[in-house]
Amino acid sequence: MIKFIKDEGDRVRAKCDWPTCPWVCLLTTNSTTTSWQISSYKCEHSCPPRRDNKMVTGRRIAERYEKMIRANPTWSLEAMKVTVQEEMFADVSIATLKRAKKIVLQKMLDATKGQYQRLFDYQLELLRSNPGSTVIVKVQERMPIFERMYICLDACRKGFLAGCRKVVGLDGCFFKGATNGELLCAVGRDANNQMYPIAWAVVEKENNDIWV
Repeated sequence: MIKFIKDEGDRVRAKCDWPTCPWVCLLTTNSTTTSWQISSYKCEHSCPPRRDNKMVTGRRIAERYEKMIRANPTWSLEAMKVTVQEEMFADVSIATLKRAKKIVLQKMLDATKGQYQRLFDYQLELLRSNPGSTVIVKVQERMPIFERMYICLDACRKGFLAGCRKVVGLDGCFFKGATNGELLCAVGRDANNQMYPIAWAVVEKENNDIWV
């Protein structure tokens, strides 16, 4: 499809509307006559003959770009559309792209559900293999939905008290992926001035209810 990106009284520029296609034609008027003439023309076409490829479905896009969507769940639909046009030579709809992202994100979410079901088994194993440790798991009372978890291994606690400087640093980072939340960590400094982990916690994102 040809798109007229410039249409004035004395010049007209026509371009192929495929993003990466170089085809362009510039026509201008001639001062000596009333006719038009081509002043610049690039005849090479690199766009596909058909852009409504029915084989490029939401599931096919999800399979092709699963790693990219996993690494960047906030990948915009506009940028995703351009990538599909350039690499798969298909002009897909926004609805198809939404379906592809939904397939990948749902797959990520389903993969995490089984892991949270074994949190209390993980807690018991830590307490069994590390006697004296502190492991606290907090879930919602009405339904078993994970909220936060705190871990302080007894070996780390004793090591900090026995051989580290009496300085405690606090830091945190956000999780990326299908589940939200933050990782908070308390660290010390050992005799070699290296970071020494003391305790850590997995918590939900900050909001008004948490602060209250």
